Amino acid sequence: MQQDQCCSPRFKLKMLHRKTYRVKDLQTEIEAHTDIFHNLDENGQKILRSLEGSDDAALLQRRLDNMNFRWSELRKKSLNIRSHLEASSDQWKRLHLSLQELLAWLQLKDDELKQQAPIGGDLPTVQKQNDTHRAFKRELKTKEPVIMSALETVRVFLAEQPLEGLEKLYQEPRELSPEERAQNVTKLLRRQADEVKTEWDKLNLHSTDWQKKIDETLEKLQELQEAMDELDLKLRQAEVTKGSWQPVGDLLIDSLQDYLEKVKVYRAEIAPIKENVNHVNDLAHQFTSSDIQLSPYNLNCLEDLNTRWKLLQVAIDERIRQLHEAHRDFGPTSQHFLSTSVQGPWERAISPNKVPYYIK
Repeated sequence: MQQDQCCSPRFKLKMLHRKTYRVKDLQTEIEAHTDIFHNLDENGQKILRSLEGSDDAALLQRRLDNMNFRWSELRKKSLNIRSHLEASSDQWKRLHLSLQELLAWLQLKDDELKQQAPIGGDLPTVQKQNDTHRAFKRELKTKEPVIMSALETVRVFLAEQPLEGLEKLYQEPRELSPEERAQNVTKLLRRQADEVKTEWDKLNLHSTDWQKKIDETLEKLQELQEAMDELDLKLRQAEVTKGSWQPVGDLLIDSLQDYLEKVKVYRAEIAPIKENVNHVNDLAHQFTSSDIQLSPYNLNCLEDLNTRWKLLQVAIDERIRQLHEAHRDFGPTSQHFLSTSVQGPWERAISPNKVPYYIK
């Protein structure tokens, strides 16, 4: 508990003010001894005049000069330290508040970046995430000079602090441990500056990683979309051909074999579409392995494409089956074809030369 209090900003500022007050007390004490100093100097000068020309006079003169020099240096050092501490106190407060504000801003931006996840599962969503993050990166770019300037200001401030001299002249209270005394204002600023630098670097690294994931996902989604569009086009073309098929019952008996061959050729022509189907499914599987959930829209599109391909295969198989059966039952080698000279009840129910395949 005492350790935490000693490391708090309020405690550090209190210690800085305490040092300032001690310098003021020292300066007051120096001023109080001014009369004593002047009396000593005057008496010394009188004695010096009475000893003029003797060895004792030279020795006394050196001592008086040394006393005057040390007195002057003491006053000068006292004034300089007081001025420095008062200025440092104000500047420390400004730097401390500046670093606190930067840390708060960095935390806010880190939360914003986390809220941009997870990555979307379709192009419109990821494109929107890309726009949002690019605006976020522009904010970082704008803030960078402010952060760099603050860190440089702190660095210069710390470099100007007479740490060793101040620590020797103004020790912390006796009840504090050496480690607690080491936690002075300068170290607090250095710790804050290091934290700002660390959080700034982490934020930029996370932003770079997020942008990389966005770019990779956009590329994969565009590839998937192009593959689905290509498959959709080929399926629609195949479905148009299938849609033009006449019912088997409307075909001429003599053309059954030709239609059967045409369907087989058609099946061979659309067989490569299977490669497109596999390619689309493989691309979709990449998202699962990358822990990216495709959107319901994309999942529905994938299901629709696969279903249409399966239905196309079913329709071809069914068409071939019907044509085989019609050719078997009503073709040139069938019993119906050989008995066309004999009029039967079924002939009156169908058109001439048509396949009564659908009539039971």
